[in-house]
Amino acid sequence: MYVCVQSYWFYEESLATVARAAARWRQPRDRRRPPSTPPTPSTPLSISPENLAVTLRPHPLSGQCMWTFGYPLPGTLPITTWDVNAPEFVPGSQCDSGRGSFGLTPLSNSDEEANAVEHLPAPSTPLSISTEKLAEALRPYLLSRQCMWTLGYPVEIEPMSSKAVVYINPPPRNRPWPNTSWDMDAPEFVPGSQCDSGRGSLGSTPRSDSDEEVDAVEHLCVRCDKTFRMTREGEFLKVEPCLYHWGRVSADCRFACCKSLWGSRGCSTARYHVWSGTRPGMNGPLEGYVRARSPRGGVYAIDTEMCYTTAGLELASIAVIAADGRLVYQSLVKPSSPVVDHNTRFSGIRPRDLARATKTLKDVQNDILGFVGTDTILIGHAMDNDLRALKLLHGSVVDTCALYPHARGFPMRRSLRALSEEFLGRIVQHGSVGHSPLEDARAAMDLVLLKIHKELASHALLSNHLPMFHPYNPLINAASLLL
Repeated sequence: MYVCVQSYWFYEESLATVARAAARWRQPRDRRRPPSTPPTPSTPLSISPENLAVTLRPHPLSGQCMWTFGYPLPGTLPITTWDVNAPEFVPGSQCDSGRGSFGLTPLSNSDEEANAVEHLPAPSTPLSISTEKLAEALRPYLLSRQCMWTLGYPVEIEPMSSKAVVYINPPPRNRPWPNTSWDMDAPEFVPGSQCDSGRGSLGSTPRSDSDEEVDAVEHLCVRCDKTFRMTREGEFLKVEPCLYHWGRVSADCRFACCKSLWGSRGCSTARYHVWSGTRPGMNGPLEGYVRARSPRGGVYAIDTEMCYTTAGLELASIAVIAADGRLVYQSLVKPSSPVVDHNTRFSGIRPRDLARATKTLKDVQNDILGFVGTDTILIGHAMDNDLRALKLLHGSVVDTCALYPHARGFPMRRSLRALSEEFLGRIVQHGSVGHSPLEDARAAMDLVLLKIHKELASHALLSNHLPMFHPYNPLINAASLLL
């Protein structure tokens, strides 16, 4: 009887076990096993903020770790903009535009909206710095005499002279050689004699029996790269139109003006050919140059605009600003030679502007030497052109072309418009109305001041916050390891 009861109980338990197993297998896979009870999340102990701060002090990131991970470190730049329409500042007076000094009143909202540029970084301007400290900070960036010679600056022939020589590098693009014919039957040239065939020297003008041909000078047009001839008095022997592209050639060998391929027919037409007044190679000795005779100090930015005359490029407009953005000098200049092309697209000079110009180059030279001394630092973009137009010999120059070199190296140069757009977030030389010398001078000054401020900020950062970048000193480093 007992065995029967036990067998029946075992039979019922087996049926129940099989029923539970079947029910479990009929359920989804994730529900076959009951989930285990999750562990209770650990919570921190009760601690006050003061005790927590004391506990965390041994674990902050070091300056080197913050530098490595890209944390922002001290040395940010305040934002201020320049007002190019500020009233004129007269040296010695109390009139100040108050818009260009470091960290002063920014432009109004309407001015900022008018000058707004999409997708550009905010302009950065440096902190307040005295003229003396700025001049001292600019000393390492002054062009050496060799750099000035290479970049085409006028260099004096001998100390304290008014004659200069200029070396012009060949242009980076291909230009044709002047059309010069060789006469195999020319008479022999004897050194010291007055007989010269004038036919064989490279680059010389072929002569003929006509007196007009004998006095002709051959020039190379800087716009269409064609040669043309003029008399020594500045008259064209043959008047023909100049077909040229006014835009630069991009990396894909297309002109920026009409997107045509390099070598295509020009998209613009001018009445005359023009030349720059200089030739590749040595130029000089050149007369009429002036220089400062006594020290006056100061830091100024200069920009000039020129027009084409029968003698080449001549000064037509000039603007000078101080380091704090004040307008120091501005004037229109009457060229000494007849104007061939006003070059309005780039210079902004129109015939009516030169019609009301009263000052000559000599007058402007006297005005400039009134506040520019031997130790005055002049700032500009491609200042070799400005000093040649001013006929000014000066040795303390900071050129933004050298300060912000081209990625492809010399003789390529970055334009002032590209530098201003990239580093200042400001577009200059925009539109077909021409350049403004005041706007360009302020852009050049801002670029230099921005560079100086970044150098000072990085120097202070490395000195105060990142001692690991200091030069290795065996005594100091060995002593620190023993501690």
